[in-house]
Amino acid sequence: MSRLSSLPRLGREPVGLSLEKIREVSLRETAVRFAFGALVSAVAALVALRFGPHVGGLFLAFPAILPASLTLIEKKEGNEKARADAEGGIVGAIGLAAFALVAILLLPRIGSAALLLALVAWTAVTLGLYFGARGAGLLR
Repeated sequence: MSRLSSLPRLGREPVGLSLEKIREVSLRETAVRFAFGALVSAVAALVALRFGPHVGGLFLAFPAILPASLTLIEKKEGNEKARADAEGGIVGAIGLAAFALVAILLLPRIGSAALLLALVAWTAVTLGLYFGARGAGLLR
């Protein structure tokens, strides 16, 4: 038995990919997510036009469909599921910030190789936070 499979489940579903779940998402839910993502991207573009690409880029880092997804999940599956997804979004956003920081610091120095290092930083930070918070009982 692997170390990961021996972790207590605490009533949670295991992390995984289920293609059957795709069929459960309605066309309306998909449209809401698409529209919200498009709206966030359009706002980022307008901000970039007004204040420059550095400021506009900050808005592109916003997880565009997360608020729409959380609303739909809460209505369909309840508050606990939405909360679990929000917690995952927070962990992922912190990992994305680590990716951006490494990319900003290293792209001018080592070029595209910095993207590989930024990916490593994102992975390490995200997995470290996830398993650390889960081990400490901070994530459901």
